[in-house]
This record gives sequence, C-alpha cells and structure tokens, in this order.
Amino acid sequence: MSPHLTADERGIILPCPACGTSNRIAYAKAAQQGRCGTCKAELPHVSEPVEITSASDFAALITQSTLPVVIDFWAPWCGPCQMMAPEFAKAAAKAAGSAILVKVNTDERQDIASQFRVQGIPAFALIKNGKLVAQTSGFQPADRLLAWMRQG
Repeated sequence: MSPHLTADERGIILPCPACGTSNRIAYAKAAQQGRCGTCKAELPHVSEPVEITSASDFAALITQSTLPVVIDFWAPWCGPCQMMAPEFAKAAAKAAGSAILVKVNTDERQDIASQFRVQGIPAFALIKNGKLVAQTSGFQPADRLLAWMRQG
C-alpha cells in the first residue's frame, strides 16, 4: 500500500510540495488554502487519504472538521480492501477541498470500527458536522463513492 498522510489530535500533517517541510493543517481549517510555515508556498488541499492511528486523533477529526469525513474501514489481509485502495485514493484526489477521506485499519483500531458496528470490510462511513449520516460497504469505484458521499 502506498503511504498516506498522517494526522494527530491537532490536524493533518501535510508536506509542502515546494520544500518538503511538514505542516499541520487544523481540521477546522482543512477547507482553506494554507501556506507553508517555512517557505510560504501555497499548500494544496488534502488530496490523499489520511491514515488514522489513534482514537483521540479520530475523535478530534470528526468533531473539529468543517468538511465531510469519509472513513474507509479496511485491513491489510482483505483482498477487496486492497482493490479498493486505489479507488479510495482517486476519490480523495477528486474530493480535495470538499471532503477529507480517511483510512482506519480495523486490525489496529478495533475500537473505532466497533463504534460504527463494522462487521465486514471494506466498509465506509460518512460523518458530517460530527454526526454519522450514512454507511455503506463493499467495493466502490471512486465516482460511485463520491456520489454516495454527496447524497448523504
């Protein structure tokens, strides 16, 4: 699997395309265009899946984000999840600036998966304004996933 962006309780860690410096984008400001703290270059919108590795980071994201959050529940051993990964990355690129797409490894974060009663993977949840508004499961081409997100 390709590397993803990471996050912490305060925001998404986004590397500057000009100088490579890691910049933290606060969840509440993810819809805005930021500037690198080092070279002042304009930072792109979050256009890759964000890997969530802790329950506290996840809680901060869903409560602070002003953008919709699409969660991909997956596991490394899951064949359909592996097939879904490039489609989820395409969806993240297409949704840049209008949604944050995150990945939750259900083997490592069973606590988060159980919050959403995930019983099979890949599974997806849509959070808007801190509230669960829709869930679906199974392989989804990027455009179908984005259409589902817009309907939610």
